[in-house]
Amino acid sequence: MGEVQYMLSEAAKRTGVKKDLLLYWEEYLRLPCGRTENGHRYYTNEDIRLFSCIKELLEQGIRISDLKEVIPDILHTKETLKQDNADSPEAFFASVFRSVLLENNPVLERQISETVTKQISQDMAFLLQAKERQEEERYRNLDHLIRQQQTYRKEAVKTAPVRFWHRLIGEA
Repeated sequence: MGEVQYMLSEAAKRTGVKKDLLLYWEEYLRLPCGRTENGHRYYTNEDIRLFSCIKELLEQGIRISDLKEVIPDILHTKETLKQDNADSPEAFFASVFRSVLLENNPVLERQISETVTKQISQDMAFLLQAKERQEEERYRNLDHLIRQQQTYRKEAVKTAPVRFWHRLIGEA
């Protein structure tokens, strides 16, 4: 009994990705695609899992250009392991991704580091701007109070001589 083959529309449903995007990934990442006797594309369960993995990595922020560098390693390791261990697809995929992740760990670390650094920088900039706005508001309020106090003193000085003469003359 042969392996299950899915047409493009069924592969798109199973991965949750539009057909056009699957075709784009296939072309851009140079993924091998099976063909029927009539020349129509078909996809296997392994292809569906690979597309799902690509989707997940892209959703996590990995760039497709970086995946383009990693995919040949994945496919090579896949073929090597397929020859060594054709009995267990789960073990095969686990070992493929483990080996690819280990080989490409520096790239992933760099990307994660860049993403975290960028996010922290944005958060720090926001916090600094908020602190600056608070300080500006505080100084604005302080300036307003000082000006108000100066106005009160000016008013008090203007009326002070009149009160002084009233006291001298004896008027209350």
